[in-house]
Amino acid sequence: MLSDLRAAGAASLAPAAGLFLPELHHRRDIGLDLVQVNALADLCHGYTQKRAKINQQMTRLAGELLAGILAGKVCHDPARQSLTAHAETRGILLADAENLMLAALADGYRHLSAEQIDRALAVRRGQTSAGFDMIADAMYMDEAAPTRL
Repeated sequence: MLSDLRAAGAASLAPAAGLFLPELHHRRDIGLDLVQVNALADLCHGYTQKRAKINQQMTRLAGELLAGILAGKVCHDPARQSLTAHAETRGILLADAENLMLAALADGYRHLSAEQIDRALAVRRGQTSAGFDMIADAMYMDEAAPTRL
């Protein structure tokens, strides 16, 4: 459980789909009109399509990495260099996913007033605070893993 929480904190914050679902589900609380709802829905759809392409590339590279590990390629320098390149590309794609998220959020929030942005962020904070609290708590627990069971 602890390792799962730490892994969640180290994983991408960019959701695979539905970037604006919190705002769309709470559209009445936020005070969104139909034009704003449609704009966020369109951005959400575009984000999901772009994110799916990134996920597809990351999954292919992960499969090649795993196949290389299981084939013993980590034991041979030239083959390991290929695996290292795959890992580095996955890192770039992870950054691409988070940059896509940031750009899409900025584009979406341009359609909202300052008060609506405050309400939207309050919705997001309410949905994520429990998860972040668990991750933060996990970070301060003893990091030593047992050497024997």
